[in-house]
Amino acid sequence: MGIKANAEEKREGVLVIVDRYYYHQLNKQDQAVYRAFYDGVMAHRDIIPIPVRGDFSEETFGRIFDAMTRDNPLIYYLNQSTCSCASDTFGHIAICPQYFFPKEKVKEYNRKIEKEVNSLASKLNLTAGTDYEKEIKIHDWICQNISYDDEGADRSKPMRLIASHNIFGVFAHHRAQCEGIAKAVKVLLNAVDIKCIVVTGESVKNGKRVPHAWNMVNIDGQPYHLDVTWDIGAIGSSFKRIPYDYFNLSDQLIIKEHKADTQLPTCSSMQHNYFKVNKRTFWMKSQAIAYVEKALQDGDIEFYFRVEGRNVASDVAEKIYDQICVFFSEKGITDKRVKRIANDKIGTCWIKIY
Repeated sequence: MGIKANAEEKREGVLVIVDRYYYHQLNKQDQAVYRAFYDGVMAHRDIIPIPVRGDFSEETFGRIFDAMTRDNPLIYYLNQSTCSCASDTFGHIAICPQYFFPKEKVKEYNRKIEKEVNSLASKLNLTAGTDYEKEIKIHDWICQNISYDDEGADRSKPMRLIASHNIFGVFAHHRAQCEGIAKAVKVLLNAVDIKCIVVTGESVKNGKRVPHAWNMVNIDGQPYHLDVTWDIGAIGSSFKRIPYDYFNLSDQLIIKEHKADTQLPTCSSMQHNYFKVNKRTFWMKSQAIAYVEKALQDGDIEFYFRVEGRNVASDVAEKIYDQICVFFSEKGITDKRVKRIANDKIGTCWIKIY
């Protein structure tokens, strides 16, 4: 995945492996500032001297801040908008951070987060199975238990805003926006020693570009894009299901709707994509039709697959809808309905008979 080293964080008795991917994208001087800044924040200091004299631009500080908070989602209590730098007459520079919560409150929250993570690790049996199996357990738990916080960007609700963009929203309130969800995914995967980084950038939805965050995860030595937030959004209110449209995608697929704002490892494999693993990827429309035909004969009522090549997911879904209608018509059954969801960008089709 291009991550040169791992680090360990000790939080209230919890040992968490942290991928310091963004740290290694910085130059030597910025890395030194990162380390000083990190140590100071961990100690909850109000003034943090850094090894820089002279010029220290806002752009440089922003780059270091972003690297540190992406690498270390357990630092959820730092307020970026009010962090500032100061210098004395000798040119010494210090960062003056502002914290959302006092030190004792952070310790209290850390204990709650620790308890939740440990409980999940036990409940989901995250120490057992392959990395892929661990990843899918975490993905499914979040899809089933975490909702997207539509009010998480409301500046008139500052505490809601803070929580939704950090892991606190996920572990304490079970609701968050994409940044909080991506950071929680990283915490949980790192907790079971799976390499994972938070990716920030923008996405395109309904023709609009908006800021967005997702993950890149390393499974058996291969990096993949993972967007749990968008899988949550694909669930729908009428039919309870767990979507896997954005589970372990290559660069070729993710760039159709996502654009990262930093350099990332190259993701070229689809080996651990959900549909590849479950042998539900079809290059020919006839293969998808044959799969549904056999499944219908076996009594299945739900079909979920992905088409590649020149196939258009919505066209395939329409063809299979007609196939299902003919199947039940020939049996004299007229009370069945069919729900279908097609994602033409990714090529996925979900069809359910009810």
